[in-house]
Order: sequence, then C-alpha cells, then structure tokens
Amino acid sequence: MLLSRLWKRAAFRTAKDTAVWEGTQPSAAHEAHAHQSGQAPGQAGISKHPEIWFFGGKGGVGKTSCAAAQALALAEKGEATLLVSTDPAHNLGDLFGAVGGKPCNIAPRLDVMELDPERECDRYLEAVRQRIAPLVSGERSATVMRQLELSRHAPGTSEAALFDALVEIILTPPAPLEDEAPHYRHILFDTAPSGHTIRLLSLPEVLGGWLEGMLGQRRRAVAERSLWLDSQQASETPGEEAPEDPISEALEQRRTRYAALRQRLSDTRRARVILVSTPEKLPCLETTRTREALEAHGLAVGGLIINQCLPEPAAQGAGGPPSTPHESQADWVATWREQQRHWAARLEEAFADRPRLRLLRQPQLPEDRASLAPLVAQFTAFRPWSPAPAASSCGCAAPAR
Repeated sequence: MLLSRLWKRAAFRTAKDTAVWEGTQPSAAHEAHAHQSGQAPGQAGISKHPEIWFFGGKGGVGKTSCAAAQALALAEKGEATLLVSTDPAHNLGDLFGAVGGKPCNIAPRLDVMELDPERECDRYLEAVRQRIAPLVSGERSATVMRQLELSRHAPGTSEAALFDALVEIILTPPAPLEDEAPHYRHILFDTAPSGHTIRLLSLPEVLGGWLEGMLGQRRRAVAERSLWLDSQQASETPGEEAPEDPISEALEQRRTRYAALRQRLSDTRRARVILVSTPEKLPCLETTRTREALEAHGLAVGGLIINQCLPEPAAQGAGGPPSTPHESQADWVATWREQQRHWAARLEEAFADRPRLRLLRQPQLPEDRASLAPLVAQFTAFRPWSPAPAASSCGCAAPAR
C-alpha cells in the first residue's frame, strides 16, 4: 500500500511530462524536418501517423523472416520503415547482426531495433525509482526500494515495461535515421508467439477498464474528503473550492494516453495484424483462434502468410523411363505434402476475405539479409487488407478491394 501511494504521488510529479499525448506532440527532429521542408512548426506528423503492422502467429512458423522480408520490400520501394522486435528470442539480431534497443540503420530507408524485456524492465523500474526517491527518506526509503526491487519478479512487470516501450514507439515514433524522410511510413512489429501478442495488444482495453475503476474509487474518496473539509472549514474560508486532486489528474492523464493508443490500434486503415502460419494442423487451428481473439478486441487482421509450403513434384516427362522407387518421392514426403494441401485449404477458407500469400519452403533457410532475397521478391506486391472507402455522395458503391 505504501508503494502504491508513493507511486501515485510520483506520477503526479511528472504529470506535465505526460499530460500531452505522445501521439500529438511532434519531436524536435520532426520540427527540424518540417522547417527544412517549408512546413510550419508543429505541422510535421499531423495526419502522417505511420501504418502499424504486427506480424503474429504460433512459434516457429517464420514470423521473423516474414516481417524482415516485408520490411526490406517496403524499404526498397522507397518507403521509410522501422522494424521492431518484441520477441525475447532476439531473432532480428541473428539475421542482421548487432541490433540494440535503439534504431540502427541496416539498409536504405530501413531501421531496426529490438526491445529486450529485461532491459526495458530495468529502465521502467529505474524511472519509478527516480520519481519515488525524493518522496521518501530514512527507513521508509529502504523499505520502499526493497519492495520495488522485489516487484521486478512479480507477474506482469516485464509485460508492463514492454507495453510502456510499445506505447512510446507507437505514439511518439522516433525520426528515421536517414535524412530523406521526416517520419516513418511504416512501423512493423515482429512479435512473440500468439498468446503473448494477444495479451500485449489487448492491454490498452484491459488497462483502460482498470483505470476507469481506479478513477471512480478516487473520485468517491475525494468527494467524501471534500465534504469533511467543507464541514471543518466552512466557518474559516466560506465559499472556497476544494483543491484539485493530483492523483485523479495523473490517472486521467494515463487513461487519456491509453485511449490514444487504443484509438490508434483500432484504426483499421493504419493498424493491422498480419498472421503467419504453416499449412499444418496445430498452426492452422491456433491461427484461426488468434484471428477470433484479435477481432474480439477490436483489432483488424490484415492478411495471412502461409509459409513453408512444400513445392509440387516435378512432372515426369512424357515417354521418359519410369521412376525407380529410389528416384521417386519418398512416401513420407508425399504424405506430408498431402497434409499440407488439406490444411492450406482450411486456411484459405478461413481467410477468404483477406489477402493471402503462399510462400514455398526455401532450399536454404534465411540466415542473413542476402538469403532473404527470394522472400523479399514475393513480398513486394503484398498489401494488407484495408476497409473499402465509403460510398461517394452520388450513391455509387466503392469497389471491393
């Protein structure tokens, strides 16, 4: 309880820093680019929010390779892109070399960064520690700091820290490292397996409800306190209004921030989840469940990547000698291919209303940027689903996409 009260007080100390939505305040870099391009200060970034694409799916289906190939394809088309990994496995670093917690440029118009849960947790708790430190002293300070250190291992702490970093990137994206573009056109997230992604993307809704409850309780407490103060001070300061409550103000600002994120993620024209699956039973079933769960939270599923499809056997030439058992496809490969056909058809049916891309199993699995080239070529024309524009005033229906 002590730590909770101190955290609320510390939140108010930095209220001015978080009062403005991170999504509406242009960065200094954005202002500089706006000045150079002739835009008025403060106009950079308005109506230029980057498109947000999350690549999600069951573990081991190739999310990292697909996200990296898509990012490279967008960058090669001249669209400034930021690729962010929220997966603790750090697979982007395996593909592109040393990648840290800040954007690094790995190709023209493509920056990459990895969010390390441990590092983000350290940063998150250090920020809390700095805010609390001026409010306590002596024995109480030691107790509070000990409780704060123990909270590092509490359930949900890493998720909260990672979510805080995610909010920062989406609402106040960094400026591209290259000077050609004032802002990113796309931000792609390579996420951890499905369950983690669903929890992460549903947090704005969950925390928004939690903050609503906290605000309701706080307002009732403030109202009761105000009544008591009025009865005590009526004779001394008649007509004086009760002071504003700093805790309620801090909670309201936090709620506003999450509402801004919720609005951004619910914008189906600019935020979508691209699901990746392989044509096999378990990934197929999990992918369909993941779509249902995401859409239940108001998040748009923008498309499906069916990865690692076995190529069809080469047709035997007419009049050629019959294949020997050794030369023919092994029985297990033929069985595997037949299973893949069945589950690929199931996926195609479940996502018939979304763009779909089938990727053949590559002779060499991606190991670096060069080995991603075949995938990059296939992602060049891929675009996620977007809702059809509203019908024009003449009553003509917009064409279906």
